[in-house]
Amino acid sequence: MNTELLLSNFRNYINLTAEEEQEILPYISERKFKRGDYINAEGEVNRFTNFIVEGSARVYFIDPQGYEHVVQLGIPNWWVGDFPSFITQTPATMYTEALEKTTTLSFSYDDLQMLYEKVPKMERFFRLLIQRAYASFHKRTLQALSMDAEQRYIAFAEAYPQMNQQVSAKHIASYIGISPEFLSTIKKRILLRQREQRKAPK
Repeated sequence: MNTELLLSNFRNYINLTAEEEQEILPYISERKFKRGDYINAEGEVNRFTNFIVEGSARVYFIDPQGYEHVVQLGIPNWWVGDFPSFITQTPATMYTEALEKTTTLSFSYDDLQMLYEKVPKMERFFRLLIQRAYASFHKRTLQALSMDAEQRYIAFAEAYPQMNQQVSAKHIASYIGISPEFLSTIKKRILLRQREQRKAPK
């Protein structure tokens, strides 16, 4: 089990001693999923918080009309899951699905509570992680209200270039709130504009 990517993620927020890092290791569970497997499912209490080390995943819900809506995408070095369900230990309202062969390093809810006692800095880490997730959700809400579809896609592609390459267009389209067909039209429009700009005399 390679934990270096996870430990590096921790170091972005908190300063851990070598002893504290060793204290954390026994609480980490490596979980492997095939494409299409649920990391957590609607209606079940989400028992784990999951850090992706390989693969990709999406978090989505199904509306009363049966349409799927992607609310989060994840690639390596991202945390994914139904966070409200994990935090409150109540039934999930969303699915988390592996989009390809995916490996996560995860903490169970019960183990995390014990870890907070052993390494108090970890409580600060997850508080900062949740704050960042809230800020990201707020920014996305404002973009949905103030930007047109092309602007939302450009903002997404600029903010998450690796995700734009790794995750399929249909899931990206759902994430930014448009159809895959319209996303294809937007991409062609952007490509055409870029070609015209390259041809323009300088």
